[in-house]
Amino acid sequence: MSAPHSPAAPSPLHLVESFAGTLGAEPDQDPLRTREEAADWLRAEALLPAEAGLTNSEHAALLRLRESIRDVLAAHADGREDPAAAARLTKALADGRLVLTVDPVGAVRLASAARASYSSVVAAFAVAIAESAAAGTWLRLTSSPDGE
Repeated sequence: MSAPHSPAAPSPLHLVESFAGTLGAEPDQDPLRTREEAADWLRAEALLPAEAGLTNSEHAALLRLRESIRDVLAAHADGREDPAAAARLTKALADGRLVLTVDPVGAVRLASAARASYSSVVAAFAVAIAESAAAGTWLRLTSSPDGE
């Protein structure tokens, strides 16, 4: 599968594309390969505080989240439904512990109710996917770099 990156991607999708695109053909070049490398990548993307790290189980969950996103994107690209991939992604995103917030002027947004750093990371991906879906761009995202 090609790394899904499109420079013209709408903002919420950029995060999803960038994350899914971390897995290339060369496993030794995977920026999420180890807990430490994954934490560094998340910090560089401003998703993880400088003092935070990942546990072994969080690292494994992060890799499952990436794989589930890639599986769903591959299904989109192939024009097929993949209920198992959708279920895996739904389960992986549950760690984000999302809530709906309403500000004084009535704007509604998704946010994480979690206090743990990893849950906030997952919430960032969940919010990006939800915003992309609301903008009508989520289903157009594919697993190929040129969007085909």
